[in-house]
Amino acid sequence: MGLTLMVLKAALALSSRYLLVSLSLMLLASSISPAPCDGAPFFMKRRPYKDPKVLEAETKSEEAKAASDEVFEPVKEDRNKQIDRHCRLGDMFFARRDFTNSLIEFEDVLKLDANNFKAHYMLGKVLMSMADYEEALKEFDKVLSIRATTADGHFMKAEALRMLGRNDEAKGEYTRALKIDSGNALAHAYLGECYRMQSRFRDAIAECKLSSKLNKDLVIPHLILAQCYTSVRMPAQSNEEYKQAISLNPKDAIVHARYGLALGKMKKWPEALEQFVTATQLDPNYSEGHVGYAWALASTNKASEALKEARLAVSLAPNDPDTHSNLAWVYAKNGDRQSALIEYRLALSIDPKNGQLHKALALELKDAGDTSSAIAELMTAKHMLPNDYEIGLALQSLLPKSKTNLE
Repeated sequence: MGLTLMVLKAALALSSRYLLVSLSLMLLASSISPAPCDGAPFFMKRRPYKDPKVLEAETKSEEAKAASDEVFEPVKEDRNKQIDRHCRLGDMFFARRDFTNSLIEFEDVLKLDANNFKAHYMLGKVLMSMADYEEALKEFDKVLSIRATTADGHFMKAEALRMLGRNDEAKGEYTRALKIDSGNALAHAYLGECYRMQSRFRDAIAECKLSSKLNKDLVIPHLILAQCYTSVRMPAQSNEEYKQAISLNPKDAIVHARYGLALGKMKKWPEALEQFVTATQLDPNYSEGHVGYAWALASTNKASEALKEARLAVSLAPNDPDTHSNLAWVYAKNGDRQSALIEYRLALSIDPKNGQLHKALALELKDAGDTSSAIAELMTAKHMLPNDYEIGLALQSLLPKSKTNLE
């Protein structure tokens, strides 16, 4: 009995020692192995299995992506360098007034980047300088589609519209430009010009005075003010504004040409010719200077010289309706009615909504004896210029004759 009890005690001691050793081993293992993140028993966690082929494909894909990045990064950098080079060349040619080469450079930019903001903007400016206002307008529309909040974009679109005679639309664009940049003195001045073209002289004078206040060195508001004062029969103030404009920039061909035009309308032909000569000498490529010079020469019976100047103006600005209408007027002055009619029609093909051009063509057709065509043009002109009394008088003189011929 006593022996049996001793054997049982020994067995129990051995068993408890074995359990302690096993527990110690388990605790040691758990301290070395990572603990499961969601509290599940470690032996229930399995590492994700991937097929060796899948792993190989993923590795190759990552290597290919890294290689393509290395390949395309220099290409992109090279393209940006090309764009920058073409832009700099385009700017250089534009500054030299070499508009053809400037146009080519900015078109090359668009071949590399179709939505390049600067290229579209500068293309518009180049086309404006070449008097291609319709195409310039398309470029400025593209500029605004890329960046709608650009004041310069709205301003240049307004300029294109104004040059096309679309003064109501131009006013809207000038107003948008001024909402973005209220300190734009040029926008105020040209908004005043739109008002002047609509015979709203009070509004025009107010805008130009504000423009001059914003920028005292700006010539344009003085030119517009001078024309406004001429229209409201204030010649002394008009003359003063022209002199002020010339004093601000004596080497500006535009100022001398506009002053020459004003002097010519006052029949001061020697002074007018002097101003036009100065304008053409300061800028031989300024078409308006040659237009005015041709007008003054023709008005002083210098026909051959006038024709030479008028043709030169057309060659400098072939897309400007004013150069063609001026050449037509010079032809008519010389008695060449057929050439005059051709030039008037060319001018109308460029600007078909110009009522003054329809009127000029109608009067030329009337003098040429083409009564039916003259009446048709006069009716078109009357629709565009309902308050023009010359059109009404011409229609009255032609309609009885047409009825007599029909009878």
